[in-house]
Amino acid sequence: MKLTITITNRKSRKSYDIQADSGQRIGTTLRVLKENLPDFIWTEGSLIQSERTRRRIQPEQTYEEAGIYTGDRLWMIEKY
Repeated sequence: MKLTITITNRKSRKSYDIQADSGQRIGTTLRVLKENLPDFIWTEGSLIQSERTRRRIQPEQTYEEAGIYTGDRLWMIEKY
């Protein structure tokens, strides 16, 4: 099933509305965005958090496994 979600970088406050399949791994989405958007900042060590549930999300999880639904927002938090 296709999901429409928003991914936001907490530091830069840049947001991206994307569509992804619920069975796709979150890390795959982030890697593709990083490869195709020059201003998209994400590193393997960054934290991913669901704004709705406040839970940390693992990039190895699929959207379905992480309980991410259409309309959700994911925050990318750079780890220092």
